[in-house]
Amino acid sequence: MQDDHTNSRLALLMRRQPVQARGAATVTAILDACQALLNERDYDSITTARIAESAGIPIGSFYQYFPDKRSVVRALALRCTDKFLTEVEEYFAAAPDDWRQAVAGVLAVHERMRKQDANFGRVRFAEVLDNHLEDPESDHRRMVADRLGAMFATRYKVRKGAGYRLAFLAAVESGGSLLQMADRVPSRQRRQVVATAQEVITTLLAKALEKS
Repeated sequence: MQDDHTNSRLALLMRRQPVQARGAATVTAILDACQALLNERDYDSITTARIAESAGIPIGSFYQYFPDKRSVVRALALRCTDKFLTEVEEYFAAAPDDWRQAVAGVLAVHERMRKQDANFGRVRFAEVLDNHLEDPESDHRRMVADRLGAMFATRYKVRKGAGYRLAFLAAVESGGSLLQMADRVPSRQRRQVVATAQEVITTLLAKALEKS
């Protein structure tokens, strides 16, 4: 289920949000079509007309909900990220006692989702996604860092001090960049890059999560 922050970001991206089942189905068709096209084509070759055609809807229906293709990709990235965080929340229902093992578990969730859906790796933190909208606080990775930070704080009973949020933001920024790198290197090197991401994230979070 999408949280309030995700819904508020979607509201910024869309012309309007659907209020009936038919409208929701149209939005889902647009997102699904865009995701399929991203798997087949370069971003620059995708047009709003092509998305609408692939979704099986009139172009006017597209513009009822989205102003342009970039907003669709942003919404798609939000959908993928929200799905990832939902999976992580389910993982935390039985997370290990050692927070370091939980870091490995979160990365394992990411790798499993990427293996199950080839589009996930390409869209989750889409490079065409603007990290900043009207408000710097709406930064995409900041949203991820806040939600992950809340999960870790609750599970490991850690007080979120002044540096706690910054530590998670640095971990998500660094880890996210390394995971994007893992998508670009030869497959035989992916495991090494993901392992490096785990080491970097663990180092960045150690001070915030270690109990004195």
